Amino acid sequence: MTFGIHNIVGIHRLHTGQKNYSTPLIFRTYKQWSYWERKAFDYLIWCHLDRAVEFSVALLCWFWIFPLTFSEANEWHFQWVFRVFLFNIACEFTTYPFWHWMTHARRSPYAQGPLHEKKFNPVNPYEDKGQDHLVREITFTTLGWLQSSFVQCIFMWLWASGRLPYYGDFWSRPFFSIFILLSVTYWSAFHFYWSHRFMHPWWSVRNGIREGDIGAFLYRHFHSLHHRSHNPGPWSGLSMHPVEHFFYYTRAYFPLLFSCHPLHFLFAKFQADIGPISGHDGHDNPAGGAAFHYLHHAFFECNYGTPLIDFDRLFGTYKQFVKKPINK
Repeated sequence: MTFGIHNIVGIHRLHTGQKNYSTPLIFRTYKQWSYWERKAFDYLIWCHLDRAVEFSVALLCWFWIFPLTFSEANEWHFQWVFRVFLFNIACEFTTYPFWHWMTHARRSPYAQGPLHEKKFNPVNPYEDKGQDHLVREITFTTLGWLQSSFVQCIFMWLWASGRLPYYGDFWSRPFFSIFILLSVTYWSAFHFYWSHRFMHPWWSVRNGIREGDIGAFLYRHFHSLHHRSHNPGPWSGLSMHPVEHFFYYTRAYFPLLFSCHPLHFLFAKFQADIGPISGHDGHDNPAGGAAFHYLHHAFFECNYGTPLIDFDRLFGTYKQFVKKPINK
């Protein structure tokens, strides 16, 4: 999930002392619906509306960056590659600092600090002067964006040079195009669970390759970097080792399996780029509200996936958020 207009408006209401900060902008009777009505809405409609930011960025890239670069992308040249990288880095330093300011830096006379009462862990990790959390997280987040930019360049080169089939008219295959576009959100949730669980110990963190525990090896050498953000903030989501970035971004590699529209790839890629922001912002509603994944950072061996495709309930690793755990 990522932040949306409803989160921005809700936080603004909270900071300006309004008590209706949790009131939905649309679907105002949602809380009055039955359990199954809410579940059906969440799984069939809201999960897609909640990706509006990523989809908007994907559209912007398709209608602005592709026309400027695609005709040149059949050969590797600095100019078009630079434009792709510049667009991506601009997206990073627009979305991430904005949500950092909204959740951790904004001050108001009506709230104790930035959403202080809504923070799962009351400690602000970015104010810990003994640790360079922010510098580390910005550095590795930027490395992730650079890697995803390079992946985008590779796919553009493959398409433009005729090495990989694709179709450029989205509406030439309307039903297929819409189906794949909607499937991206479910596929991303499915992929996230398995790629994430793969990098956690399968049996014990003390194991290694000799014991056949590849997950313990990957965790110890790579994924543990991400878990240094045990009290996560907006920059924590992509704060990973570059090896983990490689596994993480394979969710966008499906054009290697079948011909699709570049917008499908861009939507999957920008979900991976931008989606982790509010899922790691460490706050309850009206901010990210991602208590599910916060508990994974706080307690490690639980909630590996997302509520959208809840493998954790199936495999017995689900943990329910009951109260604010203090985990300094």
